[in-house]
Amino acid sequence: MNASKPAPAAGAASDVVSIRAIAQTLNAATEGKDLCITRLPLGWNGDYRHFRHPLDYLGSEGGGGIGAGPGVTVGAALALKGSGRLPVAIMGDGDFLMGVTALWTATHYKIPCLIIVANNRSFFNDEMHQERVAKERGRPVENKWIGQRVSEPDIDLAMMAREQGAEGIGPVTKTADLKPAIERTLQIAQNGAVCIVDVRVVPDYDTNMSGSPSIHKR
Repeated sequence: MNASKPAPAAGAASDVVSIRAIAQTLNAATEGKDLCITRLPLGWNGDYRHFRHPLDYLGSEGGGGIGAGPGVTVGAALALKGSGRLPVAIMGDGDFLMGVTALWTATHYKIPCLIIVANNRSFFNDEMHQERVAKERGRPVENKWIGQRVSEPDIDLAMMAREQGAEGIGPVTKTADLKPAIERTLQIAQNGAVCIVDVRVVPDYDTNMSGSPSIHKR
């Protein structure tokens, strides 16, 4: 039996950006700068960014620890403090929401970092899983969103950041607004603050997604 009111899609493609667009914009804005990528979201393609130094990317936490993203980022940012490298995380909204209180620790101890939330307003990996199970069991695929979609109402992620003393920007809903938002947040973090930008992304994964980052040697 179908649900009486399916949740709306997390956004029309014309209204949101993609993880690929986040990667391209971040790459352009940080060319020649030393970053440490502390987290990457599900749906990341390994060709989106090339890593050449051991500190360019921390790697996966191992074990699929959703919710570890904020804590891992703050811990890495503490270790990198004063190194000249800016800690930058790109993570999903589910990961962010499960560990969001780590921001208070970062602001309390003045540990600068930047978190870009690729917000598809869903635990989308589980939506995909529920779709596969529904097909196997002959159940309605259109019910895959139940218990996974995070909308109606949307959560104000930028406000959650501000309430813990961080800078919160967004939601960014259009590609045209992505470049100024990322450039602004980079500047804020480089000036020593904790900064979060909420970017609404299309709920999909790159069809050419690679499970490994692209590592290039000098």
